[in-house]
Amino acid sequence: MECKRLLGDVAAVTGAASGIGKQIALTFAREGAKVACFDINKAGLDATVAEIAANGGEAIAVEVDQSDSTQVAAAMKKAWDEYGKISILINCAAAINYKPLQDTSDEDWNRIMSINANGYFFCLREVYPYMKKSGGGRIVQFSSSTALSGSGFANIAYTASKAAAIGMSKHAAGLWAKDNIRVNTICPGLTETPITDSGDGKVKDREAHEKAIPLGRIARPEDMADVVLFLVSDESRYITGATIHVNGGKYIYGS
Repeated sequence: MECKRLLGDVAAVTGAASGIGKQIALTFAREGAKVACFDINKAGLDATVAEIAANGGEAIAVEVDQSDSTQVAAAMKKAWDEYGKISILINCAAAINYKPLQDTSDEDWNRIMSINANGYFFCLREVYPYMKKSGGGRIVQFSSSTALSGSGFANIAYTASKAAAIGMSKHAAGLWAKDNIRVNTICPGLTETPITDSGDGKVKDREAHEKAIPLGRIARPEDMADVVLFLVSDESRYITGATIHVNGGKYIYGS
């Protein structure tokens, strides 16, 4: 008999309209979770929910701009009102910019930080009372390899916001352990998603990146979703406050 690892769980997944977030939502539904799919892209959300339903899963679409704390609060309440539980939060939604530091405007900085840093904070704050009432839970936040490498792949605001995600996770992990809430961070390497499209339908600097990756390819959304599944499953029950690197070995010293 098939064992569904997330049967009985309710997951809120941000960025669920496309890319890694969508794959996480599909993976969680396949494993038995009910999924509240959060994103600003309503058409993408509807497509994700339809695919989950077609595969026998259960999900709802929640249109939300996570840079707006009022909308985030309403989105969490909608998920709670629908399912009466929130036991998993995945902070995956993000915005990116490729401008060099010296060309980054106040508007560029504020837009990226409002989504990637403020938005993650809003989701953490608003999910807490529901997760506590649910008897605990598991949270995974998406950082990036650039947060630690300082890579010039993306701009300074993206790098700073992703470093903030790591700090927030560690703080929440220590603070909420007593509430049976585990919080971990995943740092993906370059992944084939719409956010890394350089505008011509191709991943930015793909060939150069693949040459630098010991495993010889950039990541696919499934590579991240499977690690996230581990981090929210009982198999990782003794892991909290950790930062997991999923980059094909790119930052092995000397590689």
